[in-house]
Amino acid sequence: MRIKTLSVALFVGLGLVACGDADAPPADAPADAPVAEEPTAAPGELHTPDWFVVDHDAGTVQIDLIAGTSSANNYWNFHGLHGGAGEIVVPEGYEVSLTLINQDPNMGHSVGVGEIQSPWPNSFSQVTPLFEGAVTSNPTSMTESTLPGEQETITFVADQSGEFALICYVVGHAASGMWMPFTVSAEGEAGFRS
Repeated sequence: MRIKTLSVALFVGLGLVACGDADAPPADAPADAPVAEEPTAAPGELHTPDWFVVDHDAGTVQIDLIAGTSSANNYWNFHGLHGGAGEIVVPEGYEVSLTLINQDPNMGHSVGVGEIQSPWPNSFSQVTPLFEGAVTSNPTSMTESTLPGEQETITFVADQSGEFALICYVVGHAASGMWMPFTVSAEGEAGFRS
């Protein structure tokens, strides 16, 4: 019985050691040694994720906007966000190159810059982007928009400051929440706010 008890105790002890905190400082580190942490932005604070690149000297912004990143909202999302969550901010007067990457396994998507609406219509009879060139091809079509596995790049100059939206114009998508705030900043701010 004693051997069985010692075996169980040894097994449990080794299990606890193996499941220890991988982020804890080494045992020989001073007690006040900092633990390495990933840099994160506070909610509402602008930051530049790897899919957002701004070059202030050239006056350009490059954005890789991923549709259908996750199954959230039936894959009808940008970077997993929907219903007005998140915000992309670009400086006024900058040239924006936005690549829509469709990772949705089933559905075509589009993107364009337009006015924020409430409520969103189920369908758009006419799509007129706020900035020349700021909409993907065939934006209202389920079969001719940017299809699963495809990508399309649009380029435009954000020449008017204000609060707008990146909108998927495919029938029913914006009304179901596939849009994200898009702000053109007169103060030159740039980045993503979650």
